[in-house]
Amino acid sequence: MRKLLIGAGILVTLIVGAAVFLLSSLDTIVKKVIEDVGSQVTGVKVSVGSVKISLSEGKGSISGLTVANPPGFSSDPAIRLGEIALALDTGSISKNPVVVKDVTVASPFVAYEMAAGGSNIDAIQKNVKAFAAKQGGGAKAEAAKPAAKDKDEEKKLVIERLAITGGQVKLAAGGIPGAEGSAKLGDIVLTNIGKDSGGASSAQVAQKVMDALVNGALKSASSFGNLLGNVGDKAKALVPGDAGGAIKGLLGK
Repeated sequence: MRKLLIGAGILVTLIVGAAVFLLSSLDTIVKKVIEDVGSQVTGVKVSVGSVKISLSEGKGSISGLTVANPPGFSSDPAIRLGEIALALDTGSISKNPVVVKDVTVASPFVAYEMAAGGSNIDAIQKNVKAFAAKQGGGAKAEAAKPAAKDKDEEKKLVIERLAITGGQVKLAAGGIPGAEGSAKLGDIVLTNIGKDSGGASSAQVAQKVMDALVNGALKSASSFGNLLGNVGDKAKALVPGDAGGAIKGLLGK
């Protein structure tokens, strides 16, 4: 009996230790998921400065999230998101899907750069669409397979409200005199992400958010049209290849 009690005590200690380790590592796990999934969806490197999550309070924050530029553009980030605040439904944390009551992204910044083939935001948008198309094909293939329970099934999310506010889009056309400008990024509000489908995967959430953010940035950048037309001739002389000519008609599609 004594050996049995000792063995049970050791088992409980191991379980408690594993739980403590998991909770203490949660911030690191979430950071890695965001970076890995974000990079897959956008086709460029996504980095996160820090993640702080308190399950007991049902709150969290993410800071320093950046989306790199595609090849052919500057080494500066294409997108920088301000502080991201999370409010979780603590009763759903051990369930699937996990319900996130609110996500608020403050003061995102988008650097709109141009090249011969289009803008950096155009390139990211193409990557997001390609990812969505690939995921769509994968979903059909998975649907054709026999249903099976997976003990390690992926955690899904329902996000009741996600708001991106106070953003700015800045025209970044280095080396072209007069090609400077900024525009307000219209507020973006998404509701009930994943609710109708029993939850969305991390990749599906990232795709939906990035698609909304990129489309919002492109819409805001349309205000640069007159400015680009005025500097088009200068751009032809200063930008290699056909980039200068492309700039004149870049936003006229």
